[in-house]
Amino acid sequence: MPPDTEPIEGNWYEAIEDGARFFVVTVDEEEGIVELQHDDGATEEITLEAWYEADLVAISPPDEVALFDDLAAQDDEAQGCRQTENPEDDVWGEPLTELDE
Repeated sequence: MPPDTEPIEGNWYEAIEDGARFFVVTVDEEEGIVELQHDDGATEEITLEAWYEADLVAISPPDEVALFDDLAAQDDEAQGCRQTENPEDDVWGEPLTELDE
């Protein structure tokens, strides 16, 4: 068994079959479980048996900037939602009005 196919916590791997990229979060040898986190943030548990049956290759960690491009775009969209046509209509910085009791 090549050493690069061993599940090592914190290392990144790519599935040759479908190109899925993930890193190993934990390896529980007693339970026979490997916990993975994919580059889209989704987590998954697989058995050690399934790990060794998969055609995997160790890879370098992906570029962190590329991983967060989608999040940055979502942040830009969210900031655009708060803008108003007339800055005087923007009440985000205004104190709350008192409520009658």
